[in-house]
Amino acid sequence: MTASPGLAPWEPGSPPSSNGRRPAAAAPGGPRDLDELCQHFLAVCESAVDPLEISSALEFDGITDQAAREQYGFPDIFALAGELYRRVPRHPVEPQPQPDPWAGSPLRPALHGLLYGLPAVCYPAAGGLLAGPHVLPALIVALLASWALSQGLAHVGYLRLGQAGPASAARLLLAGMPAGIAGVTLALAVAGLVLHAPRPPLIFGVGLGAYMLGATVLLILGGERLLLIGLAPGVLGSAAFLLLHRPAPLQHADWAALAATPLLVSALAAALAAREAGRGGTGALLVPAELRAALPSMGFGLVAAGLLVFPDAVGLPGGRGANVGAEIASLPLALSMGAAEWLLIWFRRRTQRLLRGTASLPAFAARARLALLAALAQYLLVTAALIAAAAWVASAAALADPDWTVAPEATVYLALGGGMFLALLLQAFGNRVVPVIACGAALGCEVACRGLGVPGQLAACAGLLIVLAGYGAVLMGTAVRHALLQATT
Repeated sequence: MTASPGLAPWEPGSPPSSNGRRPAAAAPGGPRDLDELCQHFLAVCESAVDPLEISSALEFDGITDQAAREQYGFPDIFALAGELYRRVPRHPVEPQPQPDPWAGSPLRPALHGLLYGLPAVCYPAAGGLLAGPHVLPALIVALLASWALSQGLAHVGYLRLGQAGPASAARLLLAGMPAGIAGVTLALAVAGLVLHAPRPPLIFGVGLGAYMLGATVLLILGGERLLLIGLAPGVLGSAAFLLLHRPAPLQHADWAALAATPLLVSALAAALAAREAGRGGTGALLVPAELRAALPSMGFGLVAAGLLVFPDAVGLPGGRGANVGAEIASLPLALSMGAAEWLLIWFRRRTQRLLRGTASLPAFAARARLALLAALAQYLLVTAALIAAAAWVASAAALADPDWTVAPEATVYLALGGGMFLALLLQAFGNRVVPVIACGAALGCEVACRGLGVPGQLAACAGLLIVLAGYGAVLMGTAVRHALLQATT
């Protein structure tokens, strides 16, 4: 390390002082007068916030009250430190750049988006195998239960991961995954009794729940590659089945491929969690405080799943068939969650730079809101491009025949995606109640206005987007919200 001008170099083995700096080595015989003393402690005095910091450095350097009286003419080292503080102007050293808490590979959000989107390939293939009465209500129950329980498990898993480390989180996840699968199974058993649904959709629903909960465990513990391996049978088998136009002789093979994915993902998740748990995890499996903290996340999973499935579930008004626009837009919306994750990281980095480089609170608020608007605009552009690409692929592969008449249905999902992005951003900044309430209100409006068809759905989703954008602009304009996030990261 280069010494400051006029100062002796720091000795490598000397311990740091109470102010975090290493004391300068005393010249032979020590400084003879105040001018030499000021020069000797120049770095400390320039950066000191008060005389006490200087007195600590003096004491650490061996200057006692007796030396202050006999050599420098002051009654004690506190008076001597006060004189040094008055003589030396303040020139604090710029702090070292803080490490980026969100540094990481930019490819990871893209991989997550792929993992979120790939399972959507399985639904069209399974749809042809699950035809019959009461199938759709059973699948809706499975989706609602799976989303709610997986969101709750994700919240407590990440909470435990941050507080106690991977081993403790793995122990919780290892117990929580089968408990969640049991919850999905119970919900489907009740639905089967009430709806008199046939067994195939109930079995498929249990598999859906097992996949979502297993995928949650793998993502929390960093097992993205294992999740990709587990997805391979169902995705490849379903893609081949669809590209061959659902041939009847391959139905059993497709069923086998679809069944292999949840079984494989669950097994891989259990193996990874058991391995991590064996590294010394301690603590209770689940404490009441963690369960209470997970309730908003479970509620969000429930209403978010309802918003995603509602347009496709009700079809078009007047019994005019399936909502092709909703079916085409659902896969791009899942893929867009990778872009949402990357843009959330981008927004966090941007606002942390604004915290360090903006002098006034009004200026910070204005720039943070512009950053929020930029992140939302980028997300909507990416999602719109993905929807357009999905429509082209569906038409080229003869899976659907979309035209401009599906644009309103696709716009519903685009607005819904924007609302989901803002809801996730607000939750990342510690506000989890308002997104649940807003999404629940939007779902209630869609159900109440279901007779209006697509215009009613578009009004509800656009309203959700506007409300969360307005609330987010207010909340993200407060510097304390970003400072608290930085302090807890």
